[in-house]
Amino acid sequence: MRRFAIMGFIASVLLGLASRKLGPTGFALWDKSFGDAAYAVMFGFLLLALRPTLSVRAIGLGAFGICFALELFQLTGVPMQTPQPLRFLLGTSYAWHDVACYAIGAAAVAAIIQLSRTRTSAPTE
Repeated sequence: MRRFAIMGFIASVLLGLASRKLGPTGFALWDKSFGDAAYAVMFGFLLLALRPTLSVRAIGLGAFGICFALELFQLTGVPMQTPQPLRFLLGTSYAWHDVACYAIGAAAVAAIIQLSRTRTSAPTE
């Protein structure tokens, strides 16, 4: 499961970066929303890698909670004063749209993990 989590983490980072760097394409879901959802997916896989025994629900809620906390942190103005690489990771301006994307990403990573666990625990005949 840990290998699956690491591969998922890497894939979500690469896809999230691609959505930011390969654009704008004119497709709003790719240009803006996908990267935000991938951010939550990344945290979900990170939680799975660090704590493989966590429940799917805990992983989904944890991923959303981390992203939401970082989004709220943007309201402080502190991320605007950080060096550029860190500013890219933290974001700079609060948006409800981002929060909605995090919820979708957290639900998606929970579903992916649930499917993976169901597949690996299914009896083979």
